[in-house]
Amino acid sequence: MMDMAGLREQHKQISLTARQLAQATSDTTAPQSVAALRWSLARQLIAHLALEDRILYPKMQRSANPLARKTALQLQGETGALAEGFTRYMAAWSDDRIAREWPAFCAETQAILATLTQRVDRENRTLYPLADEHQGAGPPVARAG
Repeated sequence: MMDMAGLREQHKQISLTARQLAQATSDTTAPQSVAALRWSLARQLIAHLALEDRILYPKMQRSANPLARKTALQLQGETGALAEGFTRYMAAWSDDRIAREWPAFCAETQAILATLTQRVDRENRTLYPLADEHQGAGPPVARAG
């Protein structure tokens, strides 16, 4: 069985860290230390995406439900672009550059967090309910834990 509760908990933690980072970058005139928040979010995303890629998406793509297969395929395809964009963002902004270009960093951070938040919300609204329906169908899959 897929550990949907665990995946949802990861979404909550990702969303919480994203909100904290958004708050820290909401004032473009007062630079803040955001390194710990950025790296915490990066670690959370890496772990979460790995579980989805290894367990959730393959299971959903084997679903008898065509909507589940289509949704999983579409979202998994989009995941690469999201992960790539976040990786570029993390690499582009050193602590020194953040301090020098705080307003630009804030703008880019707010944009990437908006994209991430929309993605989490979309998975919560579309993919996860389909996964819940799929839980009883087919052979069990290793737990995501």
